Amino acid sequence: MQQILPTWIDDVDPLDVYSSDPRPAPLDRPWVMVNMIASVDGASAINGASGGLGGPADRAVFRAVRASCDWILVASGTASAEGYRTPNPDEAVVQRHLAAGRSATPRLAIVTASGAVDPTIPALADATTDDTDHDTDDDRRTLVITGEAADGARLAGLNAEIVRLAMPAPRPDAVLGELHRRGAAVVLCEGGPTWNGRMTEAGLVDELCLSISPILAGGTSSRIVAGAAQAVPARMRLRRLLTEGDLLFARYTRP
Repeated sequence: MQQILPTWIDDVDPLDVYSSDPRPAPLDRPWVMVNMIASVDGASAINGASGGLGGPADRAVFRAVRASCDWILVASGTASAEGYRTPNPDEAVVQRHLAAGRSATPRLAIVTASGAVDPTIPALADATTDDTDHDTDDDRRTLVITGEAADGARLAGLNAEIVRLAMPAPRPDAVLGELHRRGAAVVLCEGGPTWNGRMTEAGLVDELCLSISPILAGGTSSRIVAGAAQAVPARMRLRRLLTEGDLLFARYTRP
C-alpha cells in the first residue's frame, strides 16, 4: 500500500500508520472515529451490505482502524445486515492494543431504539465469546444500549448486556457518555448511515476514515451520512491518503 499524502511513501503498513495517529479525547467524552466505505458515486452498500464494495486492501485498513479503538459502536440495522461478530483480533492487533494501554480486544456495543436486534447474528447467538487469554476480568459480551421505549420482550431474548438509558430513545451524547463511564477513550462508529447522521447532527464526529471503492454502484443506497433533519456542514481536514490498486483510503479529522 502506498501513501500519497501528506508525503509520498512507496510502502506502508496500515496497522503502523493508523495505530500511531493521535486521538486526544475531549474531557467529557471519547474521541469518535467513523469508518465507512463508499462507491465513487456515493453508495454506502450494494444490495444492502457494504462487503461488495471492498476487497483485501479495504480489509487491511478495516483491521488497522479497529486496532485503534476501545469500543466499536454500531446501529442495530447495520449489525443485523452485516452479521456482526464479537471482535476477535489477531495477535499483531492484540499487541497494538496492549501497547497502547487498552484491553486486548475492543468491545462491541449495538445501539437500538426499538430493541429489534437480530438475536441470530454471531455477536449475540454465540453462547460464549472467543476471548484471548489476555482478557480475564472483563465481561466481553456484546453491550446493547437502548432507551425506555424499547420492547422489553425482545431485549430479554438477547444474549447481551443490556443498558436502558433514561430517555425514550438513545441519544448519541448519552451513548457516548455510557461508553465514557466504562473507560472508553476512543470509540469507533461503523454506522449505519442513519446513526452517522445523528452523530453528525450532534457534532460528535472527530475523525472520518473513508474507503473509496472504484465501483460505480447506481441503485438507491444512501450516503455514508443520511437521515439528518437538516444539513449541518462540519469542516474536515484531510490528514492522510493511502492507495492500493484503484482504492483510496482517506483519513479526515476536525481542523
